[in-house]
Amino acid sequence: MQLDVLSTHYFTVGEELEEPAAVNEVYILRNGQKSALLPLEKNADKVWYQAAYTLPDDAPAVAVGRRVGGFYCLFTDGSYAEGAKAEAAAAQPGKTLAKARFFEKFSKTYLNPDPDDAGFSAPLGHTLEILPLDNPAKIKPGSKPRFRVLFKGQPLAHADVSATYDYYDYKTANAYAQTGKTDAKGDVSFKIDHRGLWLVRASDTRKSAHPDTDEDNNAAIVVFTVN
Repeated sequence: MQLDVLSTHYFTVGEELEEPAAVNEVYILRNGQKSALLPLEKNADKVWYQAAYTLPDDAPAVAVGRRVGGFYCLFTDGSYAEGAKAEAAAAQPGKTLAKARFFEKFSKTYLNPDPDDAGFSAPLGHTLEILPLDNPAKIKPGSKPRFRVLFKGQPLAHADVSATYDYYDYKTANAYAQTGKTDAKGDVSFKIDHRGLWLVRASDTRKSAHPDTDEDNNAAIVVFTVN
């Protein structure tokens, strides 16, 4: 099995390879057990990383990804530099800082979903995480599956959540077929109106818990196939 690991604002279209592979962690979760981190190799033509893994059987599995947390600063001229305020200012002398941000990203892709799998909604402990409340194996066109967003393990109310499917609008950055917000319990639902690969994304921005930084931004996605 080949896994394509994308850093992009265009669903299933590679956008950038500037980040070193070491800041992108990918492993396979099966039967509650984690594989070793998978080695990533650049695919310059597709502008993404690739990893290989052999599933020993057709039991349910999840491909789990994490973009290791990092810092960057935005400047008033629209440019940016890595690092918190002092480091970024030193790298771009003469520019005016607009915002310093810490960011981290998480992903889960459901492989071989099984209607009888009882562990599909088990949380993994990510800072920001999306839990399917309906088994991905049972999500069909016309259904309206529910999802719960957690921040540090607790339901996150009023979070921004979006959903889209493969090639809905792959030429426009941050294009989603549907958008919504979680309710007081951290739940949201979307109507599935196409077959194929679907993505649900949540984001959270708040005052930073890190020194020399203005805000923390976390993003999480879940990916599943609708047959």
